[in-house]
Amino acid sequence: MSVKVHFLLEDLLVEAPAGTSLQRIADAAGADITFGCRTGSCGTCRVRIAEGRSHCSDPGAEERDFLAGLDAPPDQRLACQVAIHGDVAIEYLGL
Repeated sequence: MSVKVHFLLEDLLVEAPAGTSLQRIADAAGADITFGCRTGSCGTCRVRIAEGRSHCSDPGAEERDFLAGLDAPPDQRLACQVAIHGDVAIEYLGL
């Protein structure tokens, strides 16, 4: 099964296998998302899940703690930490 990921700022629509990490999808598509540490501790890849939040993997403890420290709303995630299981629309925020 494939999923569609819409990178809103670039109006870039790509397909990928379900369960693929957003980091891998963004890298393969050449999406304009900056990745620093790629481990969920720097926040440079912070995104807003504009549509399809329920199609994303649940955040792990480290990601939850990091985003809580930023007082980030529930629709924000770290692109390096989320796997996509259905169609989503993504807006890159950075740190």
